[in-house]
Amino acid sequence: MTKEGTPYLMIIGKILIVGSASNIDHAVTENSIKDKLRKWGHEVVGNKNSDNLVIDVTKTDPQLIVLQAEKSNKEEVMKSVRSIRAYGMFYSVSLIVLLSEELKSLKQDLYQSGVNACLVVPVLDVELRACVQQHIASALLQKKLDASQNALEESLFKIKRQKSELDYHLALAAKIQESLIPSNLIQVPFCNFYCHFQPSGRVGGDIYDIFMLDDTHMGLYMVDVMGHGVASSMLAVALSEFLVVDAKRGTPLKRVLEEVPYYEIISPLEVIRYLNKRFAFSKYQHYFTIFYMVFNIESGELHYVRGAHPEPLLMRQNGNIETLNAYGTPVGFEFSQGYEEGVLHLNPGDRLMIYTDGLLELEDEHRENLDYDKLFRLAQEYMTSDDNRPFSMKFKRMADQQGAVKDDLTLIEMVWQSLEG
Repeated sequence: MTKEGTPYLMIIGKILIVGSASNIDHAVTENSIKDKLRKWGHEVVGNKNSDNLVIDVTKTDPQLIVLQAEKSNKEEVMKSVRSIRAYGMFYSVSLIVLLSEELKSLKQDLYQSGVNACLVVPVLDVELRACVQQHIASALLQKKLDASQNALEESLFKIKRQKSELDYHLALAAKIQESLIPSNLIQVPFCNFYCHFQPSGRVGGDIYDIFMLDDTHMGLYMVDVMGHGVASSMLAVALSEFLVVDAKRGTPLKRVLEEVPYYEIISPLEVIRYLNKRFAFSKYQHYFTIFYMVFNIESGELHYVRGAHPEPLLMRQNGNIETLNAYGTPVGFEFSQGYEEGVLHLNPGDRLMIYTDGLLELEDEHRENLDYDKLFRLAQEYMTSDDNRPFSMKFKRMADQQGAVKDDLTLIEMVWQSLEG
């Protein structure tokens, strides 16, 4: 049971009672209202004439203002309401006006002036209590809502700031990755290159490089790290730093010897086996595909390995089309040892195209993805045409027309000319 006159569930708040300047018997009524509100558990502050209203509101931070105007005339009531509502700092605080029977005709004007409730004196305790409860509950809910809104705005601001920082660092990462990509005008004797690199996001998991291992041997690799985004790009960058030509840095591509020529070019098969152990999935939680080749620019002899990478196309000058399909699994799974090293010879004018699987995600004019059959057919059409542009240009145009690519796209097209060519 509860005490007499106290409801079972009370919502307690702070109430500011504002009096009217001409309320002759106001003290008795005010004390009566104040006593009731305090009896119900509310914190009550009185203000006789609203002169110190701003100070009182600032100190008490009330959830409700009660204006006792039952002894006032119409002009004074409206003046008091306008005076209270003039302070923007607490315009949203609920306002209840107590009116006499003679002043109840003011209700419409009062509501239009921002009053939340008008009660005619004498008012039943249950009516006054219910009205007070409703507006205090609303004020407390609004306060919680405002606090949540402020917290949300702070969180959004923090997220925007973090996003801005992330965008900045992603832009730097993209520049770093881009700086590791060779230019299209790669200077390799007797070889012409066309290259295209297009990540699906700000940074990608594709990386490649073309370099001279010595005066007669060129090295070329293309890597596609599983997934997209920062983690994949970090591993791609790490691989580009690892696969350097400088034997003094411990590169897996060349070995230092103590006799002439003081170095040995490591075979592609040995390189990929080493990478498979060095970049274990259990350590990096990523795997990658790779195509790596060593090419003798004078004789045309080419050795390569293909660790689950898409099969490069070899378009012979005589019109035949072959694929470099030596077997290999993705790099990173230490148990995978079934790598093969392919060996072949290029003839003058032969064209080799190496690519990542982002090429097969491109859409043709019918909005259908490319596949090996379509790619092979396009290569056949190119070989029988009079098109002097690089074959890879077709796919760059497709990527440009498509806009954003679904997967990182990297293309290298190489045409070899012999010493006599």
